[in-house]
Amino acid sequence: MTRVLIATSEPILAKGLETVLMAGGMQIVAVCHDVFELFESLPRCHPDIAVLDMALLPAPEAMHDLRRLAPRCRLVPWPRLALSDSPASLGDALNVMALFPEPDPSPSVLVNLTCNQREREFITLVGYGLSDEQIAVALGRSRSAVQKLLRSLSDRLGVEDRYELVLYGLSTLGEADQTERSV
Repeated sequence: MTRVLIATSEPILAKGLETVLMAGGMQIVAVCHDVFELFESLPRCHPDIAVLDMALLPAPEAMHDLRRLAPRCRLVPWPRLALSDSPASLGDALNVMALFPEPDPSPSVLVNLTCNQREREFITLVGYGLSDEQIAVALGRSRSAVQKLLRSLSDRLGVEDRYELVLYGLSTLGEADQTERSV
């Protein structure tokens, strides 16, 4: 059984995710509502996966400290499901992640778990090297909306700059191309 720690300052979100994951056969070992509780509970509870609301963390650097505290635990940014996504698919994805020995999921797994279809398209355009203006035209949005989305995704995925987001986009594209070729 996959052991999961949930960390968010939003009690309603925590309860919803807890319900979905328990229905998927996972054991919730802790629900943390602030960063102090998270740092205390993570080494004590020994979860396989910690689902983290990135807004709870004071800075992206906190991820490094969390990894040192629990090196075998998968640290997963809070998942964003589209209306068409099944909540069961989230549980399935987390169970699969718990089976792999590497502590960090691949960028494409993070992107697919935490981003909706529109955000994945945006990351693909960033991966192609388009400018903010070109992305705005392609998505039918303003340049400021593109910059806001870029900041939001960078925070959520824990990347420091556009270059790292480009690496996410390229790795996602590469894996998608391999999947298409194998089908």
